[in-house]
Amino acid sequence: MKLSPIIIFAYSRVNHIKRLFNSLSKNYLYNQSKIYVFSDAAKDETTENGVIEVRRLLRRQAVSKNISIIERKYNLGLSENIIKGLNEIFTLHDKAIILEDDLEVSVHFLKYMNDALEIYKNSKQVCSVSGYMYPINPKNFSSNFFFLKLIESWGWGTWKRSWRNMELNPIKLKNQIESKERIEEFNLGQGIKYYQMLLNNISKKNNSWAVRWYGSNFLKNMLTLFPDKSFVRNIGIDGSGIHCGFSNTFDTKLSNKYNKINAKEIKEIYSDREQIKNFFEKTKYKRIFQNITGRIKNFIKA
Repeated sequence: MKLSPIIIFAYSRVNHIKRLFNSLSKNYLYNQSKIYVFSDAAKDETTENGVIEVRRLLRRQAVSKNISIIERKYNLGLSENIIKGLNEIFTLHDKAIILEDDLEVSVHFLKYMNDALEIYKNSKQVCSVSGYMYPINPKNFSSNFFFLKLIESWGWGTWKRSWRNMELNPIKLKNQIESKERIEEFNLGQGIKYYQMLLNNISKKNNSWAVRWYGSNFLKNMLTLFPDKSFVRNIGIDGSGIHCGFSNTFDTKLSNKYNKINAKEIKEIYSDREQIKNFFEKTKYKRIFQNITGRIKNFIKA
């Protein structure tokens, strides 16, 4: 099996990316993997020192590892950095494992991702592989690995064939979701406002690449493989980031086991989808409260 390259998108939080590399290095496939890091340039003076420190760290890592560093000369922002970066990668490779710099991974992360990307490489119904799972009791799911009509952007993998489906125009996505009367399904019920995120994308209130990636695959009824226990943990929702405040809603423990992938049927099981819907609905008000308090804290710090 040819190993998938690891793609990392980095910005200005040096302590976070140190933790990412430390966790990756505990995977036995790490030293055998080709790594590309897309380092975005500073947006302003407040992030300039952070970007410099991150790039120093990356250069030290690259001395003895199979790492290519792509240093952006101008600030692209997260969304454009990811879209352009993956467009570049898929001129060279047919698959990729994608990470942002505020994640930690399990010692089994690379094995799971490489296995899944190999097993489902020719399965046209499958658009991606998620390494993350929400903090839900794994006993509630139908299997150790299962499919959802959803995407997750915290430690994931995909193929060139899937990335071609990416529709960058949010207006086209919005119009199709509306015409097919699938807004509630797109939102997984009432628990999360993906549709509103899409509207905000159109009005330039956000520039989320992920909601467009989700919408592109949702409209094609594509599926993502998920594990019942998470191989990824987000360490960046701590008030230190550009795109998020503080929240512990999505905190999860890293899986210390990896059993062979056993998702036999490539279809979404109703009960698995209901577990995700219930999670979002139960945590809705907690997420709103933490978002408001996080904004207040950031305002006070400013």
